[in-house]
Amino acid sequence: MKTIRAIIKLILLLAAWLVLFCFDLLILILFYPFSKITSRRISTFCGPFWGNLFTKILGIRIDVKGIENYQRGQNYCLISNHMSYLDILIMATVFPTLFVSRHDVKYWPLLGTIAWIRGAIFVDRTITGTQQKPHINKIIKYLQNGLNVLIFPEGKTSNGESVLPFKKTIFSCPIKAGAAILPITNRYAFVDGEPFSEQNRDRVCWYGGMTFLDHIWNVLKLRKFEVVLTIHPPVYEPAEEDWLEQARNLSVKIHDIIERSYLES
Repeated sequence: MKTIRAIIKLILLLAAWLVLFCFDLLILILFYPFSKITSRRISTFCGPFWGNLFTKILGIRIDVKGIENYQRGQNYCLISNHMSYLDILIMATVFPTLFVSRHDVKYWPLLGTIAWIRGAIFVDRTITGTQQKPHINKIIKYLQNGLNVLIFPEGKTSNGESVLPFKKTIFSCPIKAGAAILPITNRYAFVDGEPFSEQNRDRVCWYGGMTFLDHIWNVLKLRKFEVVLTIHPPVYEPAEEDWLEQARNLSVKIHDIIERSYLES
């Protein structure tokens, strides 16, 4: 039964992926040559529709708390903890946003194509030290142009036991762009009706040396799982002279907000 369920879901996902690809490719052809920002704005505006479609196929139920803290029409630098590639679909269901992703995701089959065509901002971690980091400038530009940008500042996925330390430099983006940060706590609550725990976390969390194909196949076998998103009040800090130190302090502040909510849940 689980295998049949997985096959049906896989067929539906591939069909939805093909429609999404054609839709976004059309947007790219029609608008990108004239206005990159307009192209991204249209693509992100439609994001929640596609997010809802994919999460329904996968059997993901999302409970959103603190929705009053999210003002539609206002753009934010969205900051959340990160446990799985599924987080992207979950966030896309609620927020029309661009995503910041690892550079190698660009080369993943299917997912990488969609990420690229939808305007994902890829982080090349081979660029270190004082070298110019293109993704920083892109994030600032999109925020200044009124788009939401979602960042997972842990830099990698966790097993759900806690929230990993945040990378600090990335917090210079909302500071320099003059954008408010919207902290979001992402928590997997139930897996096939059972409370999220150490025994079943690997069925949804994707971390360490897990292979993508094996993991997504097991996800497809699940009947359903539930996620709780807690949206915290926005945090805005005007730029200070020492923006690097400000970014460090801001990263700790936002991390504490998200971690405290995660551990108390």
